[in-house]
Amino acid sequence: MNILIIILFLITLGISGYTLWEQNNLKKKYGQFLVGAEAKQIEEQIKSYSGDVDKALSQLDELAGFAAKLHKTQQFAISKVGLVRFNPFGDTGGDHSFSMALLDHMNNGMVISAVHARSGTRVYAKDIIEGESKHNLSKEEAKALSDASIQKIK
Repeated sequence: MNILIIILFLITLGISGYTLWEQNNLKKKYGQFLVGAEAKQIEEQIKSYSGDVDKALSQLDELAGFAAKLHKTQQFAISKVGLVRFNPFGDTGGDHSFSMALLDHMNNGMVISAVHARSGTRVYAKDIIEGESKHNLSKEEAKALSDASIQKIK
């Protein structure tokens, strides 16, 4: 029984010695940061930095949410445009008429055409769903739609 107590005492003594040795090494390594008033300043700086990090993480979460909403909204924004100018009357007048396709990234949108003549200008709009119109398209409208549809979104 006495031998067991001596062995436990020696183990405890060894562990205590090792702990003191490690503590001494840490004091040598970090002691310059942990002296008097400077230690309080460092503690306050660490707390301040911790608060700043928490604030930055909160703002980052807020920005991520905003970016997700923006991405969702952008899906329906006009992002592709095709424009064709033309002269509907051949050799008289100029290219004052046009057809313009305005599409989102899913090729939904409209084709707007304005036909200019001496008596006035007429404007027509035709809806486009997934790159197709249920209305007949003129060759200029079809060209504007084709030009817009082939554009790649970056």
